[in-house]
Amino acid sequence: MYKPLLATACAALLLAACGDRTQAVVAAASPQTQQPARNFMLFFANDRATLSPDSEAIVREAAAAAKANPAARVTVAGHADTTGNSAYNQALSQRRAASVRDELVKNGLNPASIAVVGRGEDALLVSTKDGMHEPKNRRVEIIVR
Repeated sequence: MYKPLLATACAALLLAACGDRTQAVVAAASPQTQQPARNFMLFFANDRATLSPDSEAIVREAAAAAKANPAARVTVAGHADTTGNSAYNQALSQRRAASVRDELVKNGLNPASIAVVGRGEDALLVSTKDGMHEPKNRRVEIIVR
């Protein structure tokens, strides 16, 4: 006795739910819409500023992201670990950032759209004592805004 009544009630609810269709409105991003920043990170061998093949692939990906937005601004920030003195590490981080900038330009970016900064030991990804080798601190961050 209850089964036919229950089946009828379920069918009525299902039909009511199907009949009330709403459309989702998706707004397309216009060129004036602020796009979220994309961050890319690549790492370097100790006391080196040359890009590995893996790092070159990351730079190509960052360049493609920047080229997808003609108004993109790119910041390239070089970093170093605490091995060596701070003046040397500052210069090394600048060389790392410059090598990444050169690779971005090689991949079609306008040099005028790229800001380059060396941060030396100032913004460690992994906090260490002075004189410590830490591969994660030997990096360049590419920020595409």
